Amino acid sequence: MTAMTLINVHVKDDDKKRLQKYVESHGKDSMSEVIRSLIEEKIQIDELLAKLLPVEDVEIPEFVPKGKYVIFVNGALVAVGDTPCDLAEIAMLKFPNLPFVMKFNGPDPGPTEYVFMSLSGFYSWKYCRFGDHSYPMLPIEINVNDFTKRLNASIDTAASLCVVKYGEIPEENCTKTRSEKIFTAGGIIDAPVYSGTAQILDITFDIEFIFTPMPGEIPFKFLVGRNLFDQLDAYFMGLKQVLLLKQAEP
Repeated sequence: MTAMTLINVHVKDDDKKRLQKYVESHGKDSMSEVIRSLIEEKIQIDELLAKLLPVEDVEIPEFVPKGKYVIFVNGALVAVGDTPCDLAEIAMLKFPNLPFVMKFNGPDPGPTEYVFMSLSGFYSWKYCRFGDHSYPMLPIEINVNDFTKRLNASIDTAASLCVVKYGEIPEENCTKTRSEKIFTAGGIIDAPVYSGTAQILDITFDIEFIFTPMPGEIPFKFLVGRNLFDQLDAYFMGLKQVLLLKQAEP
């Protein structure tokens, strides 16, 4: 028989009332169930963060040509290329669970500002560092009518639909569901909306998406919009530079 440890925790009366309301409104069996769940979630997050190695500063080797971008995974150089977008894709395909850093061998290209259209358990990804900027990113697999492609993705909480970079999925493979007026920072545009599925780790979601140009200077080719993001529970650990995701709980 496994021994059970009892822990006494002092809770203020106001917090007890709030907790009781939460238990009743969410159909939980007891306060103990809720507290155990909160403790387990907190432990999972801390354990995931403890597994991630710190991202050390790295130097570009002398053999790298000027004007090229380089990407390091866990401090080791893994690729040299012309655009951050392509390098991020290489790193995420080969090392989806490891932190990576990108650098440019030349004068600072300056920040690229962007605005587009404005899991059974927790899983974590280290932010991608590029110059003075960092990006929460994750690998995602898109399937459209039996055409499948793995893309490096970031998250846009202001976008109501997912966004795919032009040319990554053949439009002739896509099923158009409707046309919509899309409100952007530059005005209103008419755009076709397509349907497909997106797989993150072991979970597949139905999605709708549009195509848009994305410059190679940003390290992703897919933006997770609210139609997919609303099906996830997410933590953005800004100072620790970690994104944690799980399938949303009812």
